[in-house]
Amino acid sequence: MNFRTDINGLRAYAVMLVILYHFGFSSVSGGFLGVDVFFVISGYLMTGIILTRLNKQNFSLLGFYAARCRRIIPPLMVLCLILMLVGYFLMPPDEYKKMAEHAVSSLSFISNVVYFKQGGYFETGSVYKWLLHTWSLSVEWQFYLLLPLALMFTARFLRQQFAWAMGIAALLSFGLVLVMVATNFHLTATYYLLPTRAWEMLAGGLVYLAPKSALSGQRAVPLLGIIGLIVCALLFDESSAWPGIMTLIPVLLTAMIIHANVQNSIWFNNRIVQHIGKTSYSIYLWHWPLWVFWHLADWPITLVSQAMLILLSLATGWASYVLVENKHGWLSGKTYVTLGQTALVLLLGVLIVAKAGFPSRAPQVVASIKQYSLERFVRGENCFVFSGTTSPQCVFGNASQVNLVVLGDSHAAAMLSSIVGSARPEDSVVFIAQSGCPSVPDIHRSASPDCGGFVKNAIADIERKYPHASVLIINRLSFYLHGDYGSGSNTPKYSFINDGSSIAAYQQHFGAAVKRLATHRRVFIMTPVPEFGYDVIYRMSRDAMRGKALAVQQTRAEYQSHNQETLAMLNNIAAQSPNVALLDATQGFCDNSFCYGSKDDVPLYRDDNHLSEVGNKNLNGVFGGMWKMIDRI
Repeated sequence: MNFRTDINGLRAYAVMLVILYHFGFSSVSGGFLGVDVFFVISGYLMTGIILTRLNKQNFSLLGFYAARCRRIIPPLMVLCLILMLVGYFLMPPDEYKKMAEHAVSSLSFISNVVYFKQGGYFETGSVYKWLLHTWSLSVEWQFYLLLPLALMFTARFLRQQFAWAMGIAALLSFGLVLVMVATNFHLTATYYLLPTRAWEMLAGGLVYLAPKSALSGQRAVPLLGIIGLIVCALLFDESSAWPGIMTLIPVLLTAMIIHANVQNSIWFNNRIVQHIGKTSYSIYLWHWPLWVFWHLADWPITLVSQAMLILLSLATGWASYVLVENKHGWLSGKTYVTLGQTALVLLLGVLIVAKAGFPSRAPQVVASIKQYSLERFVRGENCFVFSGTTSPQCVFGNASQVNLVVLGDSHAAAMLSSIVGSARPEDSVVFIAQSGCPSVPDIHRSASPDCGGFVKNAIADIERKYPHASVLIINRLSFYLHGDYGSGSNTPKYSFINDGSSIAAYQQHFGAAVKRLATHRRVFIMTPVPEFGYDVIYRMSRDAMRGKALAVQQTRAEYQSHNQETLAMLNNIAAQSPNVALLDATQGFCDNSFCYGSKDDVPLYRDDNHLSEVGNKNLNGVFGGMWKMIDRI
């Protein structure tokens, strides 16, 4: 195929949108759609390469795969190798091992499946995954493996009805997306896996097959298309179901630009855009590890540092292009050489995984930090559920004399040993909790579809089985109201059928549930524990590797700002009933100036928001005061 300046320019805009999004420019909240632009481009180019050679009857399946190897693997291989070498000196063993696992999966082009199993793309912990961005390369590679086989089959058995075959496949793929989004069925799988991404690449293939139209050659199309993509990047955000119905917009805009085939547009055919487009693959490979490294070093994120990271991405991308990616580069030789080099890097990754990240190279405190993170309350292991509408209702103490029911989510599970440990021998606790489930009986959460029914059944059981027991409610309330700490988003994590998802609606429904429980008993509600916006274990382990002080803290003002509306809501609910009391979590973690995530080199958390078994003991005094109030009843 002839070189297309418009497609090369599209690559430049796509990679810059992704970079701006990843580097924390909040206004470009939908910059992740740059990946969708790449998918459409890949589908167009691969379909063109395969069909051109099929029509000339000189297509070689092995030759096609070999060319993809020489194009894609060398820059990725070098990146993985450098990360493994640098990681030996900078990464704690667990992170080093995980990075090596991801390197192996990336070079095997199954990283999208691995990340699908490990959590969502937009979650807080993504900044600890050095090769998270390679999921898209794995999707493309899997598409490259199947596309030539499908087109060869169509050419031979379906009388070359390529457009019909690709159109039907695209509709099936997009239909699957709509079904999964409508049913809230595993949206992480929808994001990462080929069956729900194939339609975007197939759309590119359909553009190649489309005849010329009124759009062809229209000089206004590139400008309008780019403006449309930028507007989408400004308007969309992480709350959008992606891919979903809205993904059609950037896909169609990209298809429109490619179909117009305007080669002399100033918006594409200028030196800067063409340079970025030419090096876009290497830029894409290097930008995310630079961002992760910036966080490892704990350097501040400012406008200046963001601009510096963009320049570094462009520079490392250019170096990778010149030295590796370019066909004249020293690592892009024959296919068997590329595969041999890749096999050696894979073996290195397997060795790092087998040796558990070489823990002997790390300071002893790193092993201690890890051990603290692994400790769990053994007696409560089978009491916490992740789905369903019923609970085991584990009893700690005398089942015939229950005087406290703990109702909550994973934060309640993280505090359970302190609650039980603070009780007198004659006290008895029933534990009822589900992961990600606020204690509101009629709430709807797509991440916890059983939650409303679970809480409804739990409250009914409390009233029937434990009519005289007090109730302690522990929820990650600020997360449900506003999303992850530091996300900059006020996207609610809940809704109600008739009242929407406002804080006023949440207060109304939660307050009604508390009032119902408090009619004939005491109800205690735990205020939010401080959250740090980063994994405390990873932060402390990284700092230990660099010889830094292991201090994890935030200002008291930050805590108040993050939880301001939650605390106001809880105070309003408590003021409405004399039987409702708030337990102040800050008594265990904050002084007048700071709230702490570690103490004496010991982590008080096992991630960014769940208390460790050491940390929950800081609440012994709070729970001890609660038990005194219960025992006076």
